[in-house]
Amino acid sequence: MTMNMFLWSSVLLFLLSIFTSRNRTRNRRSVLLGAFIIFAYIILSGFYIVSDYFTGEGINDAVIYHLRYGLDGSGFGDYYLIISIGFGFFIGSFIASYFYYRLLKNDIFPQPNIIRRIISTLCLLISIAIHPTMITIYNGILKSIGFENALSLQNNFADYYKTPNLQNASEEHPNLVYIFAESFETTYFDEKLFPSLVTHLRGLREQNTYFTDIRQVVGTSWTIAGMTSVLCGLPLVTPSANAHSPQGNSMSKMSSFYSGATCMSDLLHKEGYTLSYRSGSSLEFAGVDKLYRTHKFDDIKGINELKPNLKNPSYQNPWGLYDDTLFEIAFNDFKKLSASKRKFGLFLSTMDTHHPYGHVSKSCKQKTYGDGGNSILNSVACSDELIARFIKQIQDSPYGKNTIIVVSSDHLAMHNMAIDTLMKGERRDQLMIIDPRAQQGQKVEKTGSMLDVSATLLPFLGYAGEMGLGRDLLSEEASLVSQFENFDKQLGAWTKDISRFWEFPKIEQDLELDRAKNTVQIGKTLYKFPILLRLSENLEVSPFFEVKLKFFETTKLFGYLHDYHFNDTFLWVDKCTRISAMDENIKLNNKGKFCFALGKLGSPLTTGNVDKNVTMTLDEMKVMLEQEASEELANKRKESLMSIQEK
Repeated sequence: MTMNMFLWSSVLLFLLSIFTSRNRTRNRRSVLLGAFIIFAYIILSGFYIVSDYFTGEGINDAVIYHLRYGLDGSGFGDYYLIISIGFGFFIGSFIASYFYYRLLKNDIFPQPNIIRRIISTLCLLISIAIHPTMITIYNGILKSIGFENALSLQNNFADYYKTPNLQNASEEHPNLVYIFAESFETTYFDEKLFPSLVTHLRGLREQNTYFTDIRQVVGTSWTIAGMTSVLCGLPLVTPSANAHSPQGNSMSKMSSFYSGATCMSDLLHKEGYTLSYRSGSSLEFAGVDKLYRTHKFDDIKGINELKPNLKNPSYQNPWGLYDDTLFEIAFNDFKKLSASKRKFGLFLSTMDTHHPYGHVSKSCKQKTYGDGGNSILNSVACSDELIARFIKQIQDSPYGKNTIIVVSSDHLAMHNMAIDTLMKGERRDQLMIIDPRAQQGQKVEKTGSMLDVSATLLPFLGYAGEMGLGRDLLSEEASLVSQFENFDKQLGAWTKDISRFWEFPKIEQDLELDRAKNTVQIGKTLYKFPILLRLSENLEVSPFFEVKLKFFETTKLFGYLHDYHFNDTFLWVDKCTRISAMDENIKLNNKGKFCFALGKLGSPLTTGNVDKNVTMTLDEMKVMLEQEASEELANKRKESLMSIQEK
């Protein structure tokens, strides 16, 4: 049974429950409860429908990631319709619940029909229980409490993860140009589904090494996740959200990205490669800037960094630069890097084929596909032309013979104008490696995933090596996706192991709250205020951040703190108006400025204003850990925290 079938079944049961709800309405309180349930159910359904529109898979790991990371830098202009629909759900939920209350508030049944009351209640409970949003929540809870531990113990992560390393296998180490073609999956090459859609890249594929069975696995299904899997041989998981592991409720304030992982770029940097990244979109979107900076890229530029050099700054789409502009910039960069005579890797991320509609660059000769009625297919035809043109520019240049070019999708296409046709095909990620030294093309039908890309690519660059969960698809070794009957389930069982690559730090020296920068640094990681840090017995840090979406803030730090155990040690840096709930002596003369509280909910706190740099010694924090705590005092402080919420 698909999620959409669950949704429609849930809706039908819910409507049946509403139609019979009068038979369980005994007083105004129950009418008010019914109105609230209607409001909540419509919001729940709206959230699922909007998520499904974006992903085509309902509420998946991409949705969860962006809820935690935020949506800054995204192309909201492409989603005006679904944003309007989402807003309509929100308004509609108010209207429906209000009319329900008005209709029934004076229509009370002191002796309801028992059978109908039971039927109505059961329909309501079942409709909520089988709602796709609730199913997603159930799955998350099962993971968090360790229901997959048995699978994890059966197949130990450490037995399958290979520590990334390189060995020289050749004296030749060519340059690399890697193109992440947005959502450009192999299904678009299917002549039965899309006749004559991809014409330029098809010829290139046949002359070079291309892979036909690159499957999308969990943690690789959106842009930043696809990039992470390629670079690091790891799926992207957000930090585990349980009491014993780091929190990832809004990772946008973190200064690093998978800092505990060694990625292909880290290894190539050590080998002397200069690494650059170019994107037509904002670097801030989903933490792209942090991924590339953390993993040793020397030069990272997105639309904001490239804009000053544009000939026509107004020539943009909702996501940023058109691809013809990006490729023009990238080719100039390629020539400069090549002329430097240093080894380099140039990574690009295209945007024109972004769901749901796509965007066609002006320089495309083929501006339409077929009758031109499908905008995303128009953009695919254009992207096929532009990518092939860019590749030819490189090959025809004096430096082409020393350059490996890779064209891959970042992930499978999400919900777009061609999704119904795409779903009829055997959907696979694209991967093509163009080696000027190759004598003939090679079609590789071996099963793999985007986790295998870096391990497969390294030999083309003159290295033998290992790369996390990736395997060389041109070797005899089987990929992990082919070794497991259900690799997605196995990756889910390894979530806690993989989340450790976020490498939240341990406090090993004095801390300083920097007033000018509004930051605190722990080890190599820099955290911005406001921040809530839970400190373990050995001073390992679990960070909590405020969750922020584009237009509103959904979770405050005092909400997380309210759920702390009375004996948990924490450092909380926030607005003074909030910290004052913990200590009435906090000065509020600088309204909106930051203050701090260090200690436990159930013990005396060290508090103060961050009106200058504040140093917290290691000994001071150790003393806080050893203090006895009172549950009674903690409960009083929790009441104070609730008063902030009421304000």
